[in-house]
Amino acid sequence: MCPDQRPRIELVEPHQLGRDVFFTTRLFWDCACERYYIHPCTEQICPVCKADREDAPDARVEEVFRYSADLDRRLVEALTALCEVVCPDLIIGDLPF
Repeated sequence: MCPDQRPRIELVEPHQLGRDVFFTTRLFWDCACERYYIHPCTEQICPVCKADREDAPDARVEEVFRYSADLDRRLVEALTALCEVVCPDLIIGDLPF
């Protein structure tokens, strides 16, 4: 397959809800728990509520940054680098690392 024919995987995707725009990322996903509901893409099942990554929504970027201290640092750093290109306004100043 030629490089330009490979399927693209969007790691940061914009969504529009009325007049509001928000971004999600495939690097993290949300389970059904009320606390600690953001999981890295490397985790397939939530150990608490047993939600499966395949059936769960991608996490909102602003929530990943809000709770970044509790998340996989390497994935948060990768997301930060992506957002610097896609939408710098998403990056919250002074990330905890």
